[in-house]
Amino acid sequence: MRKRPVITAITLALLAGGAGSPAWSGERKLFENVRGWEVERNVGQTGRYTCQISYSYRDKDDDNAENAIVLSLDEGKVNLVLGYANWGWDKDETVQASFSIDKQVLYPKQGWTGEAKLLWSQLPDTVIPKLLKGKQIVLKFNDGAADFSIPGIADAYEGLKRCNAAASQDAPAPQASAVPAEKPNEIRLQAYFMGVILQKTAASCAVSTTAPQRAAIDAKVKALRTEFAAIDAAVQDEINKAGKLPDCPKDAAETATFDTEMKAYIDQGPEAFVASAEKRNAEREAVKKAEAEAKAKSEAEAKMRAEIETKMRAEAEAKSKAEAEAKARAEMEARIRAEVEAKLKAEAEAKAPKVEAEAKP
Repeated sequence: MRKRPVITAITLALLAGGAGSPAWSGERKLFENVRGWEVERNVGQTGRYTCQISYSYRDKDDDNAENAIVLSLDEGKVNLVLGYANWGWDKDETVQASFSIDKQVLYPKQGWTGEAKLLWSQLPDTVIPKLLKGKQIVLKFNDGAADFSIPGIADAYEGLKRCNAAASQDAPAPQASAVPAEKPNEIRLQAYFMGVILQKTAASCAVSTTAPQRAAIDAKVKALRTEFAAIDAAVQDEINKAGKLPDCPKDAAETATFDTEMKAYIDQGPEAFVASAEKRNAEREAVKKAEAEAKAKSEAEAKMRAEIETKMRAEAEAKSKAEAEAKARAEMEARIRAEVEAKLKAEAEAKAPKVEAEAKP
């Protein structure tokens, strides 16, 4: 599996129909929102299973990495797509991972198909009752695990059923001239999103930029926005979902990073920029990891030294106490001997005149 840096919330959302899943990858229309889940209907399709539910969130305990869950139904099956921003699967890569709901393992050797940030699998629809009572989906791989929160899934599933029921009652839409929607170019989409971040940072943060630099960024972002005009509304929606942007540089190091990325964005094309940005990001992460490991090692050594010093100090104090007690005991014994000898001497001296007197005729 290739490890790649976080792509963005946009890519996860727009590519949710990828990874070889039967999820409809064309245009979708919002049917309703249910407790944070989006219930969507696939435009241009009718039938019993034309809707899906999706939920995405950022994990505060995992550096705000995005997680996504997409669920749809098929005849006797549940199509499940799981997205995690730090995954980097090859296209059509297959992997086995046990499937659990909360702490109950349901399928110990479930097969999954991957692509980029996503894994897809089909499960028997008998899993639904347990899924609707669960709070968390857990995948366990040979080298790790991934968990996905599913709050409110029972209510979202009822919305999915309502959506499918409404779709099944509609007449089929004309398909003669329908053109399948093309999958967005992931790399160029990532370049667009990163350009928007640079553009917003230059406009609203205390960073040093020139008018020509800002104009160059604006021109590149405008060209990419034109390229993604058909999905720009969805792109902007995902930008809004991503939270507060930009996250302004907080120190000299972050300001230097912004300057580097800005110059690279201006000088390079979208594909070259994304490739170089990923390389720089990997290098920064390697430096951070090395610094964290060095810090952890230093703290461990300091802790060990402190423990050794504490132990040695305790041993020294115990030895000193023992020596003091031995000295006190020796002094007490000497004093007792001296007192006994003095008493015996006094008794002997008192007895001597009497003995002499008795010895005279």
